[in-house]
Amino acid sequence: MTYKKKLIEVALPLDAINRESAREKSIRHGHPSTLHLWWARRPLAAARAVLWSSLVDDPSAHPDKFPTEEAQEEERQRLFRILEELILWENSNNEVVLEAARAEIVASCGEDLPNILDPFCGGGTIPLEAQRLGLPAYGGDLNPVAVLISKAMVEIPPRFAGLRPVNPESRANAQLRTWERAQGLAEDIRYYGKWMRDQAFEKIGHLYPKAELPADQGGGEATVIAWIWARTVESPDPSWDGHVPLVRSWVLRKAKRNKPVVWVEPLVDRESQEITYHIREGGDPIKGTVNRRGATCIATGALMSFEYVREEAKGG
Repeated sequence: MTYKKKLIEVALPLDAINRESAREKSIRHGHPSTLHLWWARRPLAAARAVLWSSLVDDPSAHPDKFPTEEAQEEERQRLFRILEELILWENSNNEVVLEAARAEIVASCGEDLPNILDPFCGGGTIPLEAQRLGLPAYGGDLNPVAVLISKAMVEIPPRFAGLRPVNPESRANAQLRTWERAQGLAEDIRYYGKWMRDQAFEKIGHLYPKAELPADQGGGEATVIAWIWARTVESPDPSWDGHVPLVRSWVLRKAKRNKPVVWVEPLVDRESQEITYHIREGGDPIKGTVNRRGATCIATGALMSFEYVREEAKGG
């Protein structure tokens, strides 16, 4: 069997590929990166380009069709135009563009398409893009988080492709009668995701109250978007009735590039025996309550040894 040189071995429109790969960093809606953050995630555009150009023959592999360098270059530019359309984010689900790209793969590889295996698939970019190009895709990873991400992107959606949703709300709505790709699955995820959120809010919502804004921030209430968690122990000082936090640092953001430090300021009220917390910008953050020698009660200044902290942990 004569080896046929592939497009990736000869030339690629690198400027277009680099441009689209960099542009993906600013795309959030619908991008796999929003499913779960994964380090060293490969850009979809780059993976799509590499896969496609690794399977499509370079015109120089067919001297019978393109006998001169001019003819080969003209055909190469035609392939470049297909590739430049293929890597655009807006064309991710454009069937016209994808079918044109798939047709070139079939023309080079025949109907018996090669299997694409990524044994260390991580965030699943390569199997996802192989599947988009109509190729049999396989992936694996030792990290269970990577496996879960890849299953959510590559394995589960095709299983429910073209199927109607099963949730009662969508089934009662007769306006949309056709369900393309994974639209039915998406509707079920929205419906049951909202149901789970409402159930959780009903049971534990009281543990996550809204924040009361100070007057200089407009007053009223606001939804809390993040909670900072810390372990607590009973204060060894009998003058303080309650738990105190174990915090290594109160700093949320270090000062950098003309931006002030942001930190949590604990305010102790000895009379009411309560500690409240405020976010501060600028100033000098206080030291944490835990260091290598032990801990300190933030309410009274009483010292707490590691032995005391461990006994508190064992005591529940």
